[in-house]
Amino acid sequence: MSTCNLVINGHSVKANIGESLVDAGLGGWVAIPHDCCSGQCESCRVTVVSGSVDDNGTAEGRTVLACQATVAGNAEIIFDEVPETVKRSGTLTEITPVAHDVVEIAVTLSAPLVYRPGQYVRVKFSGFPARDLSPTVRFDATTGKNELIFHIRRYPGGLVSTQIGATIRPGHRVQVHGPFGHAFLREGDGPIVLIGGGTGWAPIWSLAAAARREQRHRDLIVIAGAREADGLYMRRSLDWLIDDGVRDVIATSEVDATDPILPGRPTYYLPSLGLDDTVYVAGPPGLVDGVKRKARAAHARCYADPFLPGAQKMSFVDRVMQMLRGRGTPAPDVLSPRPVGAPVARPAARSGSADDIGTAARVAIPVVASRRSQAHS
Repeated sequence: MSTCNLVINGHSVKANIGESLVDAGLGGWVAIPHDCCSGQCESCRVTVVSGSVDDNGTAEGRTVLACQATVAGNAEIIFDEVPETVKRSGTLTEITPVAHDVVEIAVTLSAPLVYRPGQYVRVKFSGFPARDLSPTVRFDATTGKNELIFHIRRYPGGLVSTQIGATIRPGHRVQVHGPFGHAFLREGDGPIVLIGGGTGWAPIWSLAAAARREQRHRDLIVIAGAREADGLYMRRSLDWLIDDGVRDVIATSEVDATDPILPGRPTYYLPSLGLDDTVYVAGPPGLVDGVKRKARAAHARCYADPFLPGAQKMSFVDRVMQMLRGRGTPAPDVLSPRPVGAPVARPAARSGSADDIGTAARVAIPVVASRRSQAHS
């Protein structure tokens, strides 16, 4: 078998022609961040600096997916360093309904888990299959010590989501593995465009809050969408951004949109993109693909986090645990100590924002003339 030289972040390894970049790295004791190894999660996207790499249909600009792309000759690749993947145990401490089909949960870990805003982790509630969830922050942009905040949509028939608040209650044991993912906040100077659909808002809100903390010199354009207006559970977050000085904040709904919510999909209101823009998108695959196409056409950098249905079934041990739980008295639908609509602590400098989910969001229409909306395109 022919061999060649592969340089990964400055480390030279011997690689076999035809093997994946991930496997070549592991063979030389260099771990390229990866997770699904099927080309879905994009955790393994790397930049090809020079040389021969077969992208196998995964190329975006000079980047490829290292789990699918293969070595074709001498080459050099680089990737962004990310926190080490670790496992942590913890306890579910809060469950707060934020929409008719979405809950916010808080998990307190036994030790810190370092991640970059926009990454995701694998969460396993004891007795249930693991699910990939994106850590975020509370609606006032805060989190507690060793605390992870997640947004979970309740899907009819869902093995995990339907049990949140019933079998899975505060005090439930949790295992967390991560972080994973490529769509994390990067340093830069140009505008940041953030698009979130449904519970794809979780990583987008994490990115937005971090950008306001760490990169306030950058213009921020935020678009949040839902199928129905009642599904815009992130309204308090949008208000927080407006109070913090973000001018371009847009909320969209495909059904029952009334002012200031705009009708249609988030892609209708994307600004005119350019080389200086960095785009982050998370949510349903259709939304993610649409944004990626527009970003690619404008040669803008785009980092995507498509939300795919959880497919992992219950293990034998999980089924036994659920059966044993079912022999006892049915658990009441216990939710968090923070009822929906309860006030959230806000910084004193910010005032007048909606603290109740039912309060209409104050959403700003884009005011920067040079960034024209590509409505209905």
